Amino acid sequence: MKASMLSVEKALSVAIKSEVVAEDVYRNLNKKVKNFVLQDKLKFLAAEEKKHQKILLGLFHRLFPEQEPSKEDKSLLPAMELSLEEEASVPDLLEMAMEAEKVSEEFYDELSQEVEDRTAKEILQYLASMEHGHYFLIKGEYDLCMRDEDYYNRDEFSVDMVHVGP
Repeated sequence: MKASMLSVEKALSVAIKSEVVAEDVYRNLNKKVKNFVLQDKLKFLAAEEKKHQKILLGLFHRLFPEQEPSKEDKSLLPAMELSLEEEASVPDLLEMAMEAEKVSEEFYDELSQEVEDRTAKEILQYLASMEHGHYFLIKGEYDLCMRDEDYYNRDEFSVDMVHVGP
């Protein structure tokens, strides 16, 4: 979905819905893993998505003070919505989450170029930057899962997982 093809009002509604979906996915993914390091990162990401919801809602009300975001709009993340209903593997969910962070970054970046309000532009560029960072945080965890298929199931952090020395 391209931000430029939507009104700013609709694009913000879609973005808010997407952040709600992403928060739900990270919370559900957190229940599937035992590794406390990964759990902490997933809790962090869920909290970040919650903050993004608040930021976007504030921006929506700043630009459209008499309106409420549509609850009927679809999310940018249809695959992630489906993953909530299906039994996807942890690596598959992490891969979907990376893609979702990329899509969100591009959407916010594009939307920032559609708005005229300077504050709105800066907020959207900030969100794009945050999504960029989230992508790399998830990619690090995904890479660990690909190197060690039991990484996310470990409930203790063993020395085998850590490179010791220079």
